[in-house]
Amino acid sequence: MRAFVGQSVPRIDGPGKVMGKAVYAADYWTEDMLHLKVLRAPHPHARIINIDTARAKEVPGVHSVVTAADVPWLKNFGIIFKDQEVLVREKTRYMGDALAVVAAETETIARRAVKLIEVDYEPLPVVTDPEEALKPDAPKVHERGYVPHDHPYNQGNLLMMNHLHKGNIEEGFAQADIILENEYRTQSIDHVPLQPESGLAIYNPENGRISLWAATQWLHDTAQDMAHALDLGHKDIQVVQPVIGGAFGRREDISVHLLIGMMAKVTGRPCRMVMGREESMITQSKRHPFIFRYKTGLKKDGTITAWEAEVIGDTGAYASTGNAIVRQALYTNSGPYNIPNIKGTCYTVYTNNTYAGAMRGFGACESAFAYESHMDFMAKAIGMDPVEFRLKNAIDLGCSTANGQILTTSVGVKDTISKAKEAFGQKGEASAPHKRRGVGMGTIIFGCGYGEGFPDHSMATVEVTDKGKILVRTAAADVGQGLQTVLTQIVAEELNVSPEAIELLQGDTHHTKNAGSTSASRQVIFTGNAIKLAAEALRGKIFHHASIELKRHHPELSVVDGEIILHGHQQMMSLAELAAIAKAKGDPLFAEGWYFPKTDAPDPVTGQADCVYVAYTFNTQFVEVEVDIETGQVDVLRVVAAPDVGKALNPAGVEAQSEGGTIMGIGYALMEEQVMRDGRTLNPNLSTYLIPTAMDVPDVKTIIVESGDACGPYGAKGIGEPAMIPTAPAIINAIEDAIGVRITDLPATPEKILAALKQKK
Repeated sequence: MRAFVGQSVPRIDGPGKVMGKAVYAADYWTEDMLHLKVLRAPHPHARIINIDTARAKEVPGVHSVVTAADVPWLKNFGIIFKDQEVLVREKTRYMGDALAVVAAETETIARRAVKLIEVDYEPLPVVTDPEEALKPDAPKVHERGYVPHDHPYNQGNLLMMNHLHKGNIEEGFAQADIILENEYRTQSIDHVPLQPESGLAIYNPENGRISLWAATQWLHDTAQDMAHALDLGHKDIQVVQPVIGGAFGRREDISVHLLIGMMAKVTGRPCRMVMGREESMITQSKRHPFIFRYKTGLKKDGTITAWEAEVIGDTGAYASTGNAIVRQALYTNSGPYNIPNIKGTCYTVYTNNTYAGAMRGFGACESAFAYESHMDFMAKAIGMDPVEFRLKNAIDLGCSTANGQILTTSVGVKDTISKAKEAFGQKGEASAPHKRRGVGMGTIIFGCGYGEGFPDHSMATVEVTDKGKILVRTAAADVGQGLQTVLTQIVAEELNVSPEAIELLQGDTHHTKNAGSTSASRQVIFTGNAIKLAAEALRGKIFHHASIELKRHHPELSVVDGEIILHGHQQMMSLAELAAIAKAKGDPLFAEGWYFPKTDAPDPVTGQADCVYVAYTFNTQFVEVEVDIETGQVDVLRVVAAPDVGKALNPAGVEAQSEGGTIMGIGYALMEEQVMRDGRTLNPNLSTYLIPTAMDVPDVKTIIVESGDACGPYGAKGIGEPAMIPTAPAIINAIEDAIGVRITDLPATPEKILAALKQKK
């Protein structure tokens, strides 16, 4: 029997993408469709006095101009809280708010007509600093909070407040020989998916169904949110998944979906919308800016006795998944370390900035920058080697997380540190007299799956077709991470068939069952297990029917490349033949797999629970940088990454994720920032918003660590997000090693480095 799992199988979606055959959302087209353009708010906070669309409606080729007054049946939408309007009615809360939609025969006509819509505004005071927003007299972004509370903060701006208590923080500080405090800040950044938001919607008046083709990381949740907002039944929304041109969390949020669906229903014609890069960067979700304030106690021998944190997250004008992200930043704020006494509080705050939502790392990325910076800060304070300091305090089997979860399986954090250190070697010599070399490290923890008691599951089906092919149905979104390839490997492994014999059906809410979102690094665990269970059940059915038809017991049979073989005989039959027989008997070769593990909601007062996440991924990176002390320029020279993935189902895929995540982490550390001033985006294009290019990519060496007993198929766990998380803190730690200054607010731009060097002198 051939092995498919654990092999570096080529990407099955690669040829279609390379040859231009992949069909993305913007590629869907009908002859009679209308093109949409949206009037966006020019003020981040303003009352709407009047909207006049008369001139826009007079433009030849304009079919409809719609405002909130024309569609009073619309309801609010949102992933967790329904706090966002499809078309704003009374006031704007950020510059991305939609006021009106134009549907026209061409995109050019629609663009021209939007400019003719006249709106009278009453500008309102703007609040963009989350700490200012918490003050009782600050301008209210929302008139009331969505989560009632008794705290003396602004009721319209504090979305959520969470707590974490483990052990006794007072005793922890009393045991400490030294107490250290510091503050760390992260910035707002854009996901910059390769393809901006786009989609096509078609309304069927006969059955009242809206069908649309638009990228999403969670088919069924998007359909449910749309059904709610458009006042329709769930079955009246059909979302079909095109090939996705990048996501990183951005496509968890609804973008064009509601507008094209609404306008298709209103106009009775297919409606298409494609955002430009500037519109996308101004209106769509960002990574949360955070403030972390730490107070920690440790002994002279390096034992951490106490860890206290205040975490403030700016979720912008709307919640999206903000409260869950900020809460996870709190829960992971002390890293993969065995600390007996922890206390923390987090605040999720509304402001008039562009709303923030899920992005690769989901709170754990931001907190890792803070806690790994602080780990080096503490190690330096007591004169201890950063590697030894981490190894001394790192969690192991039997230890508990900050949430109190006892770890019983797949804890490879110490292995990631040791193996990365061994592979990294020594620091090189500077290339010029005005340059300095430095080495830094970062070690992280990431909880896979939604966790925290949130219902998390995946369903999938596998069947043998009349032609003997294996048809797999799953709604799990492949956002470029190689999920389709891994799922194919699992089916091939279980059924002993060639990957070429396996076909994955396009995700569709009406034909594939809920697989949850492609986020939280959960799909390999959840859909991987669902697919494996379905394939195992199908294999049982195959052997059941084959034993009847061939009159032999199961142990005498094997499936090899689509043929059922009777050991020691020439007798065999094809899967296609067996499928026809089973179907005629009313028991087709079809099986379904469900994976629905249970996690516990942390106690609201202490944040403690028995099982917060189904698995934890760990990753350590060592980075070498070179800093130009005359210009402040930082060059990342090489990276060694050692992720603990449990089991590498496709080693080449793990390496690709490691390299891609590292490059994203370099951008986060050194250059990326969505600059906002008074709620206005100042750099909404790729000429002023800097991202890493091929010239910035260092040598990345990945050492795969396999702890081997995680809950995913064959012991696997997720790596998509953990691949990025340690890079930024490792780079910042390397910069300090090189020039003796610590950057505590991202990104570490040349200007900040020169200013820090000047202050040091």
